[in-house]
Amino acid sequence: MAITKSAGTGAGIFKYADQGRALVPLLVLVLLVAGSSIFAPGVLSSGGLSNFFTDAAPLLILVVGSTLPILAGSIDLSVAGIAALVGVLIVNLHPLFGPWTTPVVLLGAFLFGALQGYVHAKLQLPSFITTLATLSILTGLGLLLSNATALPIPDDDALVGWVSQSSGLVPNSIIVVLGIMAILALVLRYTRFGRDLYALGAGERTAIMSGVNTIRVRCLIFALSAFCAGIGGVLLSSITGFSSPGIAGNLLLLSIVGVVLGGTAISGGVGGIGAALVGGIITAWLRVITVMVGIAPTTQNIVFGVMALIAVMLTTDRAKIGIVK
Repeated sequence: MAITKSAGTGAGIFKYADQGRALVPLLVLVLLVAGSSIFAPGVLSSGGLSNFFTDAAPLLILVVGSTLPILAGSIDLSVAGIAALVGVLIVNLHPLFGPWTTPVVLLGAFLFGALQGYVHAKLQLPSFITTLATLSILTGLGLLLSNATALPIPDDDALVGWVSQSSGLVPNSIIVVLGIMAILALVLRYTRFGRDLYALGAGERTAIMSGVNTIRVRCLIFALSAFCAGIGGVLLSSITGFSSPGIAGNLLLLSIVGVVLGGTAISGGVGGIGAALVGGIITAWLRVITVMVGIAPTTQNIVFGVMALIAVMLTTDRAKIGIVK
C-alpha cells in the first residue's frame, strides 16, 4: 500500500508539473500585454485590439496549421509557399472559376497537402526534406505564374471581400480563425484521428503496433496544415488587396516560433490547438513590441531566431528522441 501511495503521489507531482508548464506561455502572454500597455495604452483599446487581430490573423492560422505536423513528430516547411501561391492562383484562375475561385483553390491546397503527406509517409522521406523541396517548388511556381509582380485581387471575390470586413467590432478574419481552431480542437479531442495523431507523436513504432494507419493519419495531418496555410493566404490577400509570390516569406519562421512558444514540443506528442493560439498571439504581440522598442524590421528575424532556439531547448523531449543528430 505504501508503494502504491508513493507511486500515486509521484504521478500527481508530474501531473501538476505538466499543468504548470502549460500555464507558463499563458503567463508570459499576460505579462507581455500588461507590460506593453504601460508604454502604449492605446493597444488595449477596442480599435487597437481589432487592428492587432486583423494583422495577426494570417500568422495565427499558420501557427495552428503548423502545430498538427509537429504534434505528430514531423514538420511542414511549405506553409509559407502555399499561402503565397494561393493568392496568386486566386488571381490567375479567376477567369475560369469566377466567384468560386477561392473555394476551388483552397480545395487544391488541401489535396496538395494530402499528396505531400503521402509522399512523406509512403516513401519514408524526412518531412523536413519533403516540405523544404515543395517550398522551393511552390515559390518558383508562384514567381512563374505571377511574373514576379503583385496583382490585384478581383473585386467580385465574395469570400476575400467578406474576410476583409468586420462584424461589429470583431474582424471577420478572426471569426474564421477561431471557427477553424474550434473545429480542430474538437476533432483532436473527440475523434479517433486525434488520438492517433498524439499516439504517432508519442512514438511511431508503438502507434503502428497499436493499429494506427500512419500513412492515412499523416496524409490528413498535412492536408489540414496545407488547408490552414491556404486560409492564411486568403487572409493575407484580404489585408493587402494584392497577391504576391513573396507575401508570406517572413511568416515561415514566425509560424514555427509560435508553435514552440505555445508549449508544443518540437519532438511531438505534447501540445494542442489552445497552445497554438497562445503561442501565435505571443509571437504576433512580440512583433508589436519590437516595433515599439525601436528594433528595425531588418533585425527582427534575429530576435525570433534566438527565441526559437530557446523555446526548442525548453520543449524538446530528449529522452524520447535519444541521440540528436
